[in-house]
Amino acid sequence: MPARTASREVLHAQAVQDIARVRFAYPNERYPYFKTYTNHPERTMGVRTPRGTVVYPDIVVVQDPENIVKILGEVETAETVTEDEAHEWKLFAELGPLYLYVPTGYAEEARRLCKKFKVPVVGIRTWRYLLGMDEIEVEDYYTTWSGLEDLAPAPIGRLLKRYLETRPTL
Repeated sequence: MPARTASREVLHAQAVQDIARVRFAYPNERYPYFKTYTNHPERTMGVRTPRGTVVYPDIVVVQDPENIVKILGEVETAETVTEDEAHEWKLFAELGPLYLYVPTGYAEEARRLCKKFKVPVVGIRTWRYLLGMDEIEVEDYYTTWSGLEDLAPAPIGRLLKRYLETRPTL
């Protein structure tokens, strides 16, 4: 493996670990039955698709001990905010609430890809390491708004959600 590729893999694996630690610190006092798994650098918790195959999102939060998926997190690097990855995001979003973590400066591209491929992410977050520090900084960029459309009867709520997702943003 070339040094550049190896360093990207190391950065990705470190970011997965640090984001899981900072944003998915389960179990905790509020959620004692949640448990967080990371799948980098090694696979620890897979998620079964409706077709029966197993996939490995970067971060998997389950209700323990039943292993019911509660939250999924996918961590990208500058090189992986791509259309190919967006197809994987769509699959993961169908398996559980998906949070997408992209490097600072790539959030708008990630959001564009999510809209283009109709990936229903719960949120897009940016991450970066501060120069000279080992601590990761994570910022909220986009969170799905939960509003009146969630209170409406199912058919009307779906129409309202579709309208809100496709209207131009200001």
